[in-house]
Amino acid sequence: MSKKLTEKELKAIARQLGHPQGEQGIRTAEKMAQNNAGMTLASMAALDLQSGEQVLEIGPGNASHLQDLLQKASGLHYIGVDISQTMVQEAARINAAAVEEKKALFLFSDGAHIPMADHYADKIFTVNTLYFWSEPLVYAKEIHRVLRPGGKFCLTFADRDFMESLPFTSFGFNLYHLDQVLALLTQAGFKVLKTDRHSETLSSNATGEQVERIFFNVVAEA
Repeated sequence: MSKKLTEKELKAIARQLGHPQGEQGIRTAEKMAQNNAGMTLASMAALDLQSGEQVLEIGPGNASHLQDLLQKASGLHYIGVDISQTMVQEAARINAAAVEEKKALFLFSDGAHIPMADHYADKIFTVNTLYFWSEPLVYAKEIHRVLRPGGKFCLTFADRDFMESLPFTSFGFNLYHLDQVLALLTQAGFKVLKTDRHSETLSSNATGEQVERIFFNVVAEA
C-alpha cells in the first residue's frame, strides 16, 4: 500500500505540476510527458494538421512529443510557450535538431500574454494547463486573438470529478466540468465544433497507484 503523503509533500507536487522548476521540475516533466501522452496524442489528432501550418502549443513541458507532431504533416512550424524557464530550456535541449532546422521555437510566456501577433497561428492546442489559468476568460480571449479566423483550438483537460479524486489538486488547481469549459470558450468568442470524451488508465503522480482518468478534447474555431 502507498504511504499517505503529507500536506507539504502534496503542495510540492502541485507546485511542480503547475510550474516545473530546477532538477525536480525536469523529473516532474518527464513523468508528466508519460502520463499525458494519451491526452497529447488525442489533442494533436483532433487538430487535423495540414501541410505548412503554424502550430502553437501552450504549456508543452519538455515537448518530448514534438517529433510525433512534426510527422503529422509536411512543413509544419511549431512554437511552444511556457511559464517555466526550466521547461523552455529543457524543451529546446531535447528538440535541439528541430530548433536548429527552424521547425520549432520555444518561448517564455508570463501566463497572461502570448508573445505573438494577432492571427498568427493556424492551430493551437494545450493539454492540462487550464487548471492554472489565473484569469480564464482573459486568457481564452488571448488565445482567440492569436488564432487566425477559421483556425482551430483544441483544449484538452481532465474532468473535474476525476481531478477531485487526486490529493494534490486541492492546492492551486482550478477544476472544471465540461459545461463550464464550453461556456468559457463561447464567451471568449470561439465556436465549439466538437467534444470528444476519452478514458484511460495511468499511474498517479502522487501515489503511483493505477487510476482511471476521464478527459475531454474540445475543438473550437476562431
